[in-house]
Amino acid sequence: MKVMLTFLPLLLLSGIIFLLIKTLKRTRPADTPTAPGDRKLISTSSFMLRTFGSSQSYKADYYFDTENFYEVTTGATVSVPLTNIVEVQRESTQINNRSVWSVTWDINGQRKQVRFLHNFTLFNRSFVAFLTAVKQANPSAHVRSLTLFSL
Repeated sequence: MKVMLTFLPLLLLSGIIFLLIKTLKRTRPADTPTAPGDRKLISTSSFMLRTFGSSQSYKADYYFDTENFYEVTTGATVSVPLTNIVEVQRESTQINNRSVWSVTWDINGQRKQVRFLHNFTLFNRSFVAFLTAVKQANPSAHVRSLTLFSL
């Protein structure tokens, strides 16, 4: 009986972690774009990163739809086909305990990379839908999975 009581908290904790991981991998219909032009937000700029960030990437908002990835700044919108994305990686940099992610694409031999913090929450899982859309559009792309430890 004592042995069972000793392992009960461990069992409860592992069950909670299992449910959280399942929740991370699940997307809702509201998080997935339904057609070209139905943009879903995956990252917004923040005041702190706009002010103190060292990169132009932190000053843009990022969206995606069924066909494209968008970088929206005050003056312009860059549209990149999902088929041209070659890599979506979590970097080792963390800001406020959130990982910085990078998206790399190749168009006509020119490679470009942007870095951002995703806006994944339990109520907005568009970033998971974006990772899935990139995998479907370009199966040869190196796309890192979103896990509880890579948030």
